[in-house]
Amino acid sequence: MIILVLLFGGSCGLLGGDDSKKKSDELRPLAVGNWWEYEYNLFSLKDTVRYEVAKEIQVPWGGTSYTAYGYNRVPLPPEIPEFYWLNRNGEAGLYQMGGIAETDTLFTNNIRRWYPAEEGQTWEVPRLSFSRDSLNFYVSDTLDVTLVDTNREIETPAGTFECYVYKFTIEFEGVLRGWDYYMHYSPGVGLVAQISTSEGKPENIKEEMYLMNYRVE
Repeated sequence: MIILVLLFGGSCGLLGGDDSKKKSDELRPLAVGNWWEYEYNLFSLKDTVRYEVAKEIQVPWGGTSYTAYGYNRVPLPPEIPEFYWLNRNGEAGLYQMGGIAETDTLFTNNIRRWYPAEEGQTWEVPRLSFSRDSLNFYVSDTLDVTLVDTNREIETPAGTFECYVYKFTIEFEGVLRGWDYYMHYSPGVGLVAQISTSEGKPENIKEEMYLMNYRVE
């Protein structure tokens, strides 16, 4: 079973304000047609995962219209209806703007990843989810995110990158408890690695995902 928690669960440009950053300065460049492919490893399970930016929409918020981009894993499992997470890049970093589907729409405007930021900076981020049963978006809980490194080098199949590293923890019921997620972002490229570990019994478990190939504009 692939866990893949919150890989991309966050776009670019702001009408009436924040559109000054170059793509090379954005934590995750966002444009329709951008995509990222990852190799996934958990125990003996290996897979290839691809995420793609498919839509550009205007999100109304507080009297302002923001340009946001919809992305998701492609292809989705056939039993899951089409839906997209919304992100934009803004002055303070990467923002989560909610999600859209044929069955529901949820708009938000929260800073998902502060960038640039100082090492040790911590903030709260609502964790957004999509229900396969009711086919609606909802806030499942709140994550405490910490920027733990601003210049960590990591090697992936796509190359070696200097990264901002963000950490958060998700608690699960049952045997596996307290998964720590380390999200490695290379500005101008995007998420290049996700490494998560669990101290659950009977043994420590490590889930890894590394960038294999990508296209950004």
